[in-house]
Amino acid sequence: MDNYSSVREILEETGKYTSFTSGRSMWPLIHHQKDNIIVVAPDGRLKKYDIALYEDGHGRYVLHRVVEVHGDHYIIIGDNCVRRERVTDDMICGVLAGFYKNGKHYVDCRDGMLQKIYARLWTSLYPVRPAILFAERAAGKIKRILKGKKDE
Repeated sequence: MDNYSSVREILEETGKYTSFTSGRSMWPLIHHQKDNIIVVAPDGRLKKYDIALYEDGHGRYVLHRVVEVHGDHYIIIGDNCVRRERVTDDMICGVLAGFYKNGKHYVDCRDGMLQKIYARLWTSLYPVRPAILFAERAAGKIKRILKGKKDE
């Protein structure tokens, strides 16, 4: 961000922002410090299933999926989260155009058919998402325990 003071300013000036991700709220789609995101300035209001970059009330930038569109706000949630958030248009900085998976394979978040299927499927699983995320975390813990016993 050499000559810029914020991501919002970069998007307003250049229309595009790229960065490695930080955090796990968009797993399994986007992985912490592995995937390089490309965010563009929004072209009008966002649509359901768009992945919005917004500034929360604490000055942090958050990348989460739009699950509902209302006249004056959106309901947004991270793919690895269970808490829904109310976000207004003035909080929105950009929208995810795509990302490079592990820095190699480009995933198009606007027109990619697999991405559209994933977004609809994962969003429809919201009611059972806590169970899915619990099972994934439990399996990871068991795997780490078993790996630890093999290394002994």
